[in-house]
Amino acid sequence: MTEAEEELYPSLEGARFEIGRVLADTCETLVQTFPRLIAIVLIMAVPLMIWLILGGEPLLVQFAAAFRPEAGGGPNPILAILFVLMALIALLIHAAVSDAAFQHLIGAEGDLVRNLSRAMIASPSVIAAGVFVISVVSFWMALLSLAAGLLAGVLHWTFGLALGIGGVIGLVALLLRWCVLVPAIVIEQTGPFGGFSRSNQLTEGSRWHIFALLLIVYMPQMLVNILLAAAAPMVGPAVITMLNIAISGVFLIFNAVLGVMIYGHLRAVKEGSGIDSLAEVFE
Repeated sequence: MTEAEEELYPSLEGARFEIGRVLADTCETLVQTFPRLIAIVLIMAVPLMIWLILGGEPLLVQFAAAFRPEAGGGPNPILAILFVLMALIALLIHAAVSDAAFQHLIGAEGDLVRNLSRAMIASPSVIAAGVFVISVVSFWMALLSLAAGLLAGVLHWTFGLALGIGGVIGLVALLLRWCVLVPAIVIEQTGPFGGFSRSNQLTEGSRWHIFALLLIVYMPQMLVNILLAAAAPMVGPAVITMLNIAISGVFLIFNAVLGVMIYGHLRAVKEGSGIDSLAEVFE
């Protein structure tokens, strides 16, 4: 192992997952690869943004009206397609940024075309895994809301509250098991089932540390989203949507890089993998 490798992964034997080191490596990777990461976002998201600027505002106004209590009928199906496209683009960006961040982690030369091509190769598995996670979360929350509402109405509101809190804790515990799902799929070029299994294996024993790390990272992001929602009536749906796309792009880059750093450090802790061992994945 070289001096650079020893500096990144000191004392692999008995190493622990360190929040500070993961955050430091995340920030370093962001600074050193930011132009390439921004290029990835622009290549994948600019066509949609141009469409929104040229003709998307009327649809956004309809979307805002469709979800008002006084509005009749359901959401416009065109708008549903729009948001599905945005979700798919977000997954592809996440995959490409993950590959770029991992190349930087192992000291490989940056290659934008390779990042995009590996993301496209992994896209069916990433999309399938993303749809499954969204389905599980949606079903869990719907079932939890129904059960908590029944308990609150039949017994007492405290029973509903207790069930709700317990259900949210259970959901968070499940999502922590899957927090390196996308890096596992993209970097190891595995299928969705292999990605879930790999993420569950790597996070075992470090989930409290990962939870603390994600809490530190996501609280500011949640605050920004709340502020954007509060500003929506003042600036209009079109402006808010454009701001959301821009800010979400920055958050998406950061979260993807963070996921790769968590993945890399977990591999170092669980498997004693230095840079050379991680680099073998690409050979």
